[in-house]
Amino acid sequence: MNQFIRILSVLTISVFVFVGCSKPFDIQLQPKVKAFLSDDRDKTVNLTADDPAYIELAQWLNDHKSGWYPTSGKYPRGVYIVSGEYGIQVTQRRIVIYSTKKAKPEAIYVQEIRDVELKKVKNIGK
Repeated sequence: MNQFIRILSVLTISVFVFVGCSKPFDIQLQPKVKAFLSDDRDKTVNLTADDPAYIELAQWLNDHKSGWYPTSGKYPRGVYIVSGEYGIQVTQRRIVIYSTKKAKPEAIYVQEIRDVELKKVKNIGK
């Protein structure tokens, strides 16, 4: 009986560790991207590799290839940037990666950020 409890405990802990683990994800911005603003849905902003917000986001994505958690949720507000087959939503507290392969974008990964991170991106269009 003790052996069974030990095996069950190890399996249970393994499941919790596996489910709670973050995943690596490497996304590179295309040379030109388009940003959409949740506060003004009719306004779009084109960004290139020379723009400070583009540089800031590209650097952040390069520095944060790990720490992504699978998601399928919906996240309100923020700036939504389209780059190739991905959408990148920057909110006050999260970065959400969307797959745009289907007709409607689907959230696939999320990572928490601090309020002070990505200020230039958060302030696009302001």
